[in-house]
Amino acid sequence: MKRLALIVLILGLAVTAGLYFMRDPGTADITLLGWQLQTSALGLLALLFVAFIVLTLIWRIMASVLNIPTFWRQRSARQKRAAADEQLLRAWAELERGRFEVAGKLALTQHAHASVPPLHYVVAADALLARGETLAALNLLDEVRHSFPRFADYLALHLANRFRAQHNFPPAVELLQNLATRHPKDEAIICAFAETLYTAADWDKLRTLMPVLRRLKWPSLAEQDLYRYELGVYRGLMAAMVRAKQPDQLTALWIDVPKTLRMDASLLNAAARAWMQLGQPAQAEQLLEKALNHTCTPELLRHWLAVPPANPVRARARFQGWVNQPNCTVDEPTRAYGRAWLAWLNDDLDGAQQALAPILNDQPDVPSLKLAAEIAQRQRDSVQALALYTQAFNRLALESKEIPPRQGPSDQSLVP
Repeated sequence: MKRLALIVLILGLAVTAGLYFMRDPGTADITLLGWQLQTSALGLLALLFVAFIVLTLIWRIMASVLNIPTFWRQRSARQKRAAADEQLLRAWAELERGRFEVAGKLALTQHAHASVPPLHYVVAADALLARGETLAALNLLDEVRHSFPRFADYLALHLANRFRAQHNFPPAVELLQNLATRHPKDEAIICAFAETLYTAADWDKLRTLMPVLRRLKWPSLAEQDLYRYELGVYRGLMAAMVRAKQPDQLTALWIDVPKTLRMDASLLNAAARAWMQLGQPAQAEQLLEKALNHTCTPELLRHWLAVPPANPVRARARFQGWVNQPNCTVDEPTRAYGRAWLAWLNDDLDGAQQALAPILNDQPDVPSLKLAAEIAQRQRDSVQALALYTQAFNRLALESKEIPPRQGPSDQSLVP
């Protein structure tokens, strides 16, 4: 557009000058190196215009001739770039086909000429990780830090996520810890770090990270995730304290549990189980009774029934008091099992048998079948006891097939 406007301006000036000099063309004498040229003023203008066009053409031709090496260099670079990009596509295709060694070689053959060289390192790193070459992948990351420092952290995050997916936690935790130190406000890094610590069951580090997670404003981090992390932290630390035989630390840890978690049935079960393993069933009984006084649920009742009571007579009365409350949402199998189990502990075999009778013909659970078998065995009915034990074993095998594997720390029930 600018060039067209310039041409129109020059033509306009030329036409104006021509019209002006037509009435009185005037004369112009030019002497140069012994040569003399005599013409009119209009001819001089025309001569200057032609000279300008000739000089422009000569300049264009000289510029094109002199720029030929640059043109060839650019053409060669374009060809190499296209070949490198094609090589990347072939590497990705081989990676998807499972030919990891070929994919790694193709990805790094011409990466220096590629349009986006860092993407070649991503494919090469994935190929190395697929072959289990952790050290080689980390060495590749060091090469990227030297050649493409701005891209290195993204590749480190990518590798850490891959390591976590492969359950190769030590390098994943190390990479994410370094990234979190350098980028403490990066939501994607912090969330990936938290998920890796949770999957790796590194509860001490995850507990330290929890305040940072609570301050994050990240759509992918839901309230359920924070709840899951906190629950995993306290359950995992309880298990660690049981292994280390640290009852005092367990008491301090329970005091530190947030109010939002104190009534969680799985956490209460984990705490009661911890006290049981530390040889303090009274603490477990007291903990669950306090929770039942607040909220009576079938799950909490089952956990409480799994703890041997210090006073079976008192326990029987407390159970009756809980299940008779109008706000206690207890199901009939739990009610029947609780009455039978506490009658059994009080040596009331007839009461235990009568309490279990209504549920034994309606898909009873394993604890109820086991208790019924023990009652039959006490009554010297070995045939009935064997049948009930067999039914309990078959039921247990069926339930173990139906229950999917859990993530995080185990949540084994206290129910016998």
